[in-house]
Amino acid sequence: MSNRNTELQQIIREEIVRLGRITCERFTELALYHPRLGYYSQECLRVGRRGDFITNVSVGRLFGEILADQIVELWELLGRPTEFTIVEAGAESGELASDLLGRLTQVGPAIGWSYVIAEPNELKQEQQKARLHRKSDEQELVPTRSVRWVRTIEELEPITGIILGNELLDAIPTCVVEFLEDRWREVCVTLENDSFKFSLEPIKDPRLTARIAKIPLPLPQPYRTEVNLAATDWIRDAARNLRRGFILMIDYGYSRSDYYSPLRTEGTLALYRNQQQQENMFEGIGETDITAHVDFTAIAEAGLEAGCQLIGFTDQHHFMVGAGESRMRSFESSEGGKRRDQFLRAYKTLMHPEMMGLAFKYMLMGKNVPATEKLSGFRYASEAKKMLGL
Repeated sequence: MSNRNTELQQIIREEIVRLGRITCERFTELALYHPRLGYYSQECLRVGRRGDFITNVSVGRLFGEILADQIVELWELLGRPTEFTIVEAGAESGELASDLLGRLTQVGPAIGWSYVIAEPNELKQEQQKARLHRKSDEQELVPTRSVRWVRTIEELEPITGIILGNELLDAIPTCVVEFLEDRWREVCVTLENDSFKFSLEPIKDPRLTARIAKIPLPLPQPYRTEVNLAATDWIRDAARNLRRGFILMIDYGYSRSDYYSPLRTEGTLALYRNQQQQENMFEGIGETDITAHVDFTAIAEAGLEAGCQLIGFTDQHHFMVGAGESRMRSFESSEGGKRRDQFLRAYKTLMHPEMMGLAFKYMLMGKNVPATEKLSGFRYASEAKKMLGL
C-alpha cells in the first residue's frame, strides 16, 4: 500500500466517522478527484498500452482527425460563423485536443475558432499545456494562441460552437442503489472495525427517488445498479452555456431499457488498474479507476428539458463508417504504402464491431440550430428517440 493510498484512506475514514456514512458517489469523488491524492491527480500515465486502460485516443490521431472533420461540418451547418468555440470538458492528457487542433489547422484555417479546455485540476492543466506545446516528428507545433483553460464550463459566457465530452460522463461519480425486498435503498459506505463496508440506507434525495421511478420493473432481487445525477447536471450546465451550437458526448453506455436490463443484476460499475478489472472498491483507493456506463436516455431527457434538441444517437461503428467514409474511399483508391496501412489499421480498430465499434456510443444534441439532414457521423444511425425509448 502506497503512502498516498494510506493517506487518502484516512481522509475518507475521518469523513465517515464525522458523518456516520457517506454515499458511493461521495466515496468515488474522493477516490478519483481528491485534488492531491485522487486517481485523476496522479502524474503517471493512465491511458494507452502502458496505462490502466486503452481508449480511442490511444489508437492514434485518426480518432481526433475524424472528429475534427465532423466539427467542421457542424460549423458549416451553423453558417460558418466567424466566432466558433470548441469546449472540451475533461481533456485528460490533452492528446485529443492536440489531434483535433492539428487537423483543424489543415482543413479549416479560415475558421475563427477558439479552443477551451474545462479542467478543474491544476496539475492536469499543466500537463495539457505541455502536451499542446510539444512537437513530434510528423506534426508541427500545435498553435496554442487560441487555447485557454477554465476550471468548469460554468465559467464561460454562453458560446457559439460545440461542447465536447469524450469519455467524460462515465468518469463522473454516481449514486449506487439496490432493489431488495421490493424496495430501493442507496448503497453507502461505512466503517466496521476500521474497515470500509457497504450499507443499505433509505433514499433521502428526492431527485434520486424521481430517477429510480423511471427504472422499469419487475426486476430480480437483489438488483444493484447506478443512477448518475451529476451526469445529468452536467448536460444541463452545458446547455446553459451554449448560446447556439452542439453538445457531442462519446462514452460507454446504453439506452435506459438496456442499462436496467433484468440480466444486469450487478450494474455497470467497474474498477480498473493496469488494464485489469478489479473486484474490491476498497483496495487501491486513489490508484484505481472507478467508472460506470452512461444512461443515455436520462442524458437525452435532461438535455431536452434544458432546451436542446436530440440530433443523433449511434454506436462508434456506425459513426466511423459515416464520418470516415470519404477518407476511406480516398485511401482505398490510392496505392499501397505506410500511410495507407496505418490508416486502415487504425480505422479498423475504431470501427470494427469486434474491436471498439460497439463499445462507445455517440450522442449529438443541438441548441438553436437549423434542421438538417443526417450529418456524416449519423448517416447510418437509426432514429435516435426510438433507440432511446423517448
